[in-house]
Amino acid sequence: MELILQTGLTHQQKAVDSIADVFKNTTISQPNQYYGNPEIFTDGILFENIKQVQKTNGLHSSLRILSREVKPLHLDIKMETGTGKTYVYTHAIYELHQQYGINKFIVVVPSLPIKAGAEQFLGDGYVQKHFENTCGYGAQIELYTLKAQAKKKGKTFFPSAVRAFVEGSCQTKNRIYVLLTNMQLLTNGNMLSRSDYDFGVHGYYRPFDALAATQPFVIMDEPHRFQRDQKAYERIVEELKPQCIVRFGATFPDIAVGKGKNKTTKKDYLNLLYDLNACESFNQNLIKGVAKEHFEPLSSKDEKIKITSIESKTSAIFNHISVNGRKSYTLQTGDSLSVISEELKGLSITGIGKNFVEFSNGQIKFTGEEFTVDIFSDSYQEQMIRLAIQRHFETERANFDRPCKIKTLALFFIDNIDSYRGDSNGNKWLHSIFEQLLKERIDYELKQTCSTEYRAYLEASKADISACHAGYFAKDNTDSDDNIAAEIDEILHNKKKLLSIVNEDKSLNTRRFLFSKWTLKEGWDNPNVFTIVKLRSSGSDNSKIQEVGRGLRLPVDEFGNRISNEEFMLNYIVDFTEADFANRLVAEINAELPAEQATHISIEEMERVAQLRNIDTNQFMIELMTRGYIDFSRKINVDKINDFYQDYSEFNMPRLASAKVIDKNKKAKNTVKVREARFNELKELWSAINKKYVLFFNSDVEQSIEKDIQILLQNGVFGSQEITTDRQKIYAGKSNIEVVGEAGVTYLISGKRLPYNVFLKRINKATSIPINTLHNAIVQYAKSENGFNQAYINESSAARFISKFNDWKYDNLKGRFNYKKTEYTPASTKLTNADGTVRAEVVQGEIGTNILRGEPSAKYLYDVIAYDSPLECKNITKEIEEVIVYGKIPRRSISIPTIGNDSYSPDFMYVVKKANGEKELNIVIETKQVEGKSSLRGEEGMKISCAKEFFNQLTLDGYKVSFKTQLNNNGIKSIIEEILKGE
Repeated sequence: MELILQTGLTHQQKAVDSIADVFKNTTISQPNQYYGNPEIFTDGILFENIKQVQKTNGLHSSLRILSREVKPLHLDIKMETGTGKTYVYTHAIYELHQQYGINKFIVVVPSLPIKAGAEQFLGDGYVQKHFENTCGYGAQIELYTLKAQAKKKGKTFFPSAVRAFVEGSCQTKNRIYVLLTNMQLLTNGNMLSRSDYDFGVHGYYRPFDALAATQPFVIMDEPHRFQRDQKAYERIVEELKPQCIVRFGATFPDIAVGKGKNKTTKKDYLNLLYDLNACESFNQNLIKGVAKEHFEPLSSKDEKIKITSIESKTSAIFNHISVNGRKSYTLQTGDSLSVISEELKGLSITGIGKNFVEFSNGQIKFTGEEFTVDIFSDSYQEQMIRLAIQRHFETERANFDRPCKIKTLALFFIDNIDSYRGDSNGNKWLHSIFEQLLKERIDYELKQTCSTEYRAYLEASKADISACHAGYFAKDNTDSDDNIAAEIDEILHNKKKLLSIVNEDKSLNTRRFLFSKWTLKEGWDNPNVFTIVKLRSSGSDNSKIQEVGRGLRLPVDEFGNRISNEEFMLNYIVDFTEADFANRLVAEINAELPAEQATHISIEEMERVAQLRNIDTNQFMIELMTRGYIDFSRKINVDKINDFYQDYSEFNMPRLASAKVIDKNKKAKNTVKVREARFNELKELWSAINKKYVLFFNSDVEQSIEKDIQILLQNGVFGSQEITTDRQKIYAGKSNIEVVGEAGVTYLISGKRLPYNVFLKRINKATSIPINTLHNAIVQYAKSENGFNQAYINESSAARFISKFNDWKYDNLKGRFNYKKTEYTPASTKLTNADGTVRAEVVQGEIGTNILRGEPSAKYLYDVIAYDSPLECKNITKEIEEVIVYGKIPRRSISIPTIGNDSYSPDFMYVVKKANGEKELNIVIETKQVEGKSSLRGEEGMKISCAKEFFNQLTLDGYKVSFKTQLNNNGIKSIIEEILKGE
């Protein structure tokens, strides 16, 4: 399989454009040597560009700081883990090369796993083709990876990667030269600093000097690992002498400000351009949500014991772990464990082996194993593994039984490597327990109803349990075992294989459980990790967002397509000592926000919301002050902050959405109860509309696109555009002020010219039409039209083509597609559990951001009136005699595929009866807060037309559902009466 790279993702494109826009209209001089970059001058224009980029990206005022004095030029891009930093900095490399001729880049990473991931991505042939052809850059990266040199007798050879990188000619327009290195090679040893090599390059015998001569741009990954006072940073600045350092990271280093009592710490940002923080990433569904869960100990006390080491066959060291901390004890054979905890009274040590301890109750515990103070409980870690395997299979079953399957992975962080790999005697208790529990769960899953394909996958797993899991640890890098080497290659270097359900030889790839000891951390991630289990403690000072970061990326299906139109959750399992993990994660995410951002409204936000509400900004501010929500400085009244965001939901609340990080051990807040009796009356309808369908285009659509592009081009895409003023004059009448319209003026404008490749890329990103198809069509059009002018390649032409293509898509694809029911039935839905029973409650935000006080109708599905628009509120509070039951459909729960490459979910469902009560009717309603059909945007109209086709097909498949669109001027009662008359 190939991982399908997507172009034009807004959150990624913004970062790329932010970097490129810094150098607009700056002074650039050609290099003195063919192997060097052009020189970009950091003048006043450049820093004005930085200020404009920061403003355009909406950075909070406290983050809009210019670091003029820090040399060389630094640019910072903050992007949360899982949002595609590697893709973005690769894209930025191509963009800087194309726009400004920058040809020499040095990518610096902090560790070998990150280096392996970067090398795999930058050197991947598919990635190269993506940027060269799909994105239209017409250039390729020549990647050179710097590696430690083996010591040899005799001659000393200049590092080959440095030689090749330096010798690369910047005059070769279709080549970009990238040198990849890790931090240790800059600081350890003298490979780059020595000058006694037998041969040099261009007169340079010291590699650092040769690299500096190229005037490189440095890309720094994971900047929190590179403090500015560290040796690695010093080497980068003073030895590589880059023109610019662009830092990409989810976390940036801290820096101390002030002295004594006034000393504080802040993030060491240097010209921060773009801030895609964790809060925005979660809220925009750019990454998975997190469902934290811990296993409650059987004992009434939150305590556990860990055997940390065996000193000899006569004594062992135990760690007592509780919410209050840790304490160490050394015990010998015959000692009672009551000295550790009174709960263990009556339990003593009867024997101590090389790596185990035997207790008087017959239990044997191994070094590194943890157990609760309940002497009759299983190993605490064993319970966590059992829970993790259960959560994995719950997720895997749902992911497998989809039209396009998702390979589901689980990652275990462990404390004792020998417990998995085996000690000198071959004992590996964790390995054995895991395989035992995995086999038990597979046997259980095989007894359940499942598809033929999934059953075959389970049978293959059971037939070779050992093939289902693998491990990677730091010491594996020096291990010569062939089997271990194969595991490392698949985990660390062969992401595509790990994501594949079927191997190249057509056998089933059942490897999906991975074990590590924090070796797989920054730099390693896999989009299909759905469960992370922390069998070891990482310490309270670790970043919580970094800990879950290995599993935040959105998943890909079996064909490599990233799935971004659904909500996914990462199961994160910890022990009871981290019971507050979810709260700490939320606190960490919100703490990243500037202090004022959460409680202060900017002028820009005030103007934006006032415009949405069609009210003067000053009047709007007076309204908020009168209601006691803000003061004169626009600071929000903390006591009323929840009411404020509820009543004025248009404001972008800079807080993590409650549904994005949940604690499965606690009852979720802001939930709405589902009335079970009401749901039972809706159950049949709910089941029917949750059937999964696939949209198929007619076979002639692709040919139509290529043919109709010519028609679109001939229909006024190129040429000048009219712009007319709307002229109004204000007159003082006899009794009032009057506004009288007058004829305005009309101008012909051509728009700002664009480079041809930029023109093609802009259309490609907006329409997904391949660049080659666009190019061929424009060439054909230019040949057929006399007087075609290069000036036609401009912003206006691009915008007109995109607009016309969208209109064409909405107009021409209607009726040229059909829906076909799949065999996939979701195991669980927003309203039902995996076993089909109704959920007790749903998150309020799923059915409405606003709450109306009062009791809803007895016929309503929920016990609270939650709504998004006034029209929805009217529907919920309207009593209609014919209605048996009705309810708001939770957001994005139905997912009807549309011709716009996204999905659609309507708003309401009703079950009604005729006056004679003989027949029940099923109705699904879409509410639109507009006055008439002409007010619907093309995209909304397209989604509604797709929904009509979907419900028509559902009716043809044997379950009749009436679908209606409700506009502002339609009452729900009149819609229902109209449907009843037609029956």
